[in-house]
Amino acid sequence: MVRTDPIQQKMKTHKQIIESFLQEGKGGNGTNVVAKEKDQAVYSRYRRPWDPSRHEVPLAVRLKDGGFLANGASLDWPRRQHQELVLRALEGAKDPFGVVPFDSITAAWTDGEIRDWNRAPFTLKDLRREVSVVVPSTGEEWREVSVKDKLGRDQTRRIHTLGDSVIRVRDGFYLSGVDETGLYRGIYFLARLLTDRPPASFQEALNFLKPKVVQDAEARGAYVRRQGEWFAIPTNVLTSQLMGDVERGLAVRHEEHILGRDGHHQLEEAIIYRGGPQRGTVFARGQIAHTANEHIPLELGFRWHQIVHNVQGASYSLVGKFD
Repeated sequence: MVRTDPIQQKMKTHKQIIESFLQEGKGGNGTNVVAKEKDQAVYSRYRRPWDPSRHEVPLAVRLKDGGFLANGASLDWPRRQHQELVLRALEGAKDPFGVVPFDSITAAWTDGEIRDWNRAPFTLKDLRREVSVVVPSTGEEWREVSVKDKLGRDQTRRIHTLGDSVIRVRDGFYLSGVDETGLYRGIYFLARLLTDRPPASFQEALNFLKPKVVQDAEARGAYVRRQGEWFAIPTNVLTSQLMGDVERGLAVRHEEHILGRDGHHQLEEAIIYRGGPQRGTVFARGQIAHTANEHIPLELGFRWHQIVHNVQGASYSLVGKFD
């Protein structure tokens, strides 16, 4: 007689509940997973030994405008298993979906004041009404990305993505993705797009983040590099030109300069224009480092690069707000 593993049997039941909800909208109860037709949501309700009461964590919700929003938060075991069952089921379904941490949704909703879904000043019903999927997710995956070092040599990295997508939160459009310049598996971010129209694709949403000077440089074939929200555009500006402007008082030379107010991106050597037609322009060479060690150091070499910030509203990570 073949004995059935009780854990496998339990997870099979959970899988059936999740698929029944996603495909047919039916509710159901399992040991640690419950789908509620009234809420149009499926939850993990595992109770940890130290929890005072059973706590339901939303795994996915059906949106009013169609499709689903899955909670991409980093969950502990066994909630992570329940979350993976939902993600696999969504990837096999026909409905469009997005995968976004509900903590990040809360941050976007409250302009960064609250970053914890458990303290959100709105309900799941509000979320269903005020959030919609604009560009659907392709599913959670590991992806290889190609980057170049300062000598132009190609290097390959593997990053983990929740499934790149674009969503609407209330009156704003947000790009949900992973920054491949982040250390290890990359850094998740949810960035508001400064546009009044929805992007037609994820690539178009990425292009919305690029200022015109970056788009123009790429159009003429320049290899524009990036660390976080800062672009580095290669130039043919000579050191003698820059130092001449420093001597004339038009620019100031800095070492170990931090970009932005309360920022973390540090330029090894920088020339910043304080006057004249180039007022506000920043040139840098050497290394761009991240003082919090969240991004891979960007080696610019001896060539001067123009440093430009991207075009976005507020941006939120899994742990807070980006500088």
